[in-house]
Order: sequence, then structure tokens, then C-alpha cells
Amino acid sequence: MRGAPIHRRRQWPDLPEAARAAVEEQTGLAVDVRSAEVGLTSGVAAHITTAQGAVFFVKAAPAAAPVASHLLRERAANQALPATIPAPHLLWTADVDGWHVLLFEHAPGQEANLSPGSLHISAVVDAVAALSAPCPWPEAPSVTVKVAALLRQAEALLADSPAEYARYGPLVKALDLDEFDGTALLHADLHAGNILVDVDRCQVIDWSMACRGADWVDVALLVPRLIDAGHTPAEAEAAAARVPAWSSAPANAVTALAATRLMFATHMADTGPAHLREKRLRTAAACRAWVEYRTS
Repeated sequence: MRGAPIHRRRQWPDLPEAARAAVEEQTGLAVDVRSAEVGLTSGVAAHITTAQGAVFFVKAAPAAAPVASHLLRERAANQALPATIPAPHLLWTADVDGWHVLLFEHAPGQEANLSPGSLHISAVVDAVAALSAPCPWPEAPSVTVKVAALLRQAEALLADSPAEYARYGPLVKALDLDEFDGTALLHADLHAGNILVDVDRCQVIDWSMACRGADWVDVALLVPRLIDAGHTPAEAEAAAARVPAWSSAPANAVTALAATRLMFATHMADTGPAHLREKRLRTAAACRAWVEYRTS
């Protein structure tokens, strides 16, 4: 059953006057504001250009809003990121008039092109390799929380349609959360929209799902994105192999994760927002192709 709401993106004027003034104390007068597209969350996410021509990126949400927890995670992660991580710097943050506000440097570039033959692939691989560093955020949640959530939805779908998905049941049930735990910094939401490429420079944005875990997990989460973009599973794994952390990935854990994501994406396509259904079905198809490749 579908029908989860599409969230209207809050706009710059929705910020309390005190919050807007606090931002402009840091940036100068904002003369042009370009909001990000409508998405799953309803917070403010906008590029602001000042009278001096400087560009910044601001994110904000009411402290009482459901999205606030994501913003606080993004704040904590960005405050801890070392300079070696290819990500826009968090320049300033404050809580103003009941709102959490984050101000970032502007990240130039375009959404990464992950298709076969793209000149962006090398930059993306280098950026993902740079993420495989010790987690600098002591309070970071474990990625096992995220994987456990995927697993619960996968198991629910298996319970509802055991015959239809019997092929994947043993793989899902074999998933061992302990194999995902670790001490590496993880972005945990790598997709083309969160990777910006400017010439040959790549920056990873939106750290609202940042966590710690085994250093190969981010690479494994990226592989279905490459397959969805047109790579064969073999080509996608060849790209993944260019990231040193991939060599430590347990084969059974990778296959179990692929099967679990297949089931999760299928479930979310059926129950989530209608405007995301096609995207999630593509993710499920990519994971299915990957599972078939790894188990053939």
C-alpha cells in the first residue's frame, strides 16, 4: 500500500526572522536564494548568494520536526570530519528561535555521472577511498542500526510473500550484523545526488546518515548505484575493487547485504511515496542482478 506524503520543502522565508538574521551575520545580505528540490525531508536546504557574490549552502529545520534528528547527526558528523575527507566544510551552526541551522561552504559541481565510460568514475572512486578512515566522531552510531532496519523490512516481506521471494530467504537469513560493525567512518548514503564532481574534484555531501562500521560497507552500498547506472555487476565490482577497503569485504556478508537491500527496496517501493517508487524499483532490480551474479 502506497501513499506516504511528499514533503514540501521549507523555504528561506519559512525560517524565523531571527534565524535568517543570524545566518546573514555570518554571510552578508542574501540577495538570491535557490532551494533544493522537494524530497523526503521538509527542512530548508538552499544555496544563498550574497550581495558580494559569495555563495553558501544553508540547512535548517525546527527542533521539533522529525527531520531534526537527521540534521543533528549531520551537524555532529561535519563538526568531526577531518580535512582529508572530501566534503564541504561546516562553517557555522547554531540553534536559533527553535530551529537548528547549519551553514556550509558552497560545493561547486554537478551530480556525479555513474554511467559506464563516465569521466567521473575515477574521481568518485578516489573520494570513496578517502572516506575509509578511522571514525573521528566517538558518539557515531553503528551502521548495524541501519542494516538491522533493512533486515526487519526484508524479513517482513519474506513473511508476507514466502513463495515469491523464497530464492532470497536463505541469503537474508544469513546476514550477520557483527560483520558490519567496525571503527571506520561511513557516509552510508552514497548515491549520485550526494556526490558532486567539479572538473576532477569530487565532494561528498549530506552526512545525515553518517555512522561507523566496517570500512568496506560504503563501497558495498555504492555497487548497486553503479549497476543501476548501467554497469554490469562485474564492471561495478571491478570499480569497487579500486577502493582498497573492498579487499576486506567478507563475500557472504556482501551477498547477504545485496539480497537484503533487494527486499528492502521492493518493500519501500510498495509502501513509500509514489514519486520514489520507480527509483526504488530500479534499486531492487540492480540488487537482484547483483545477487544473481554473485550466486550464479
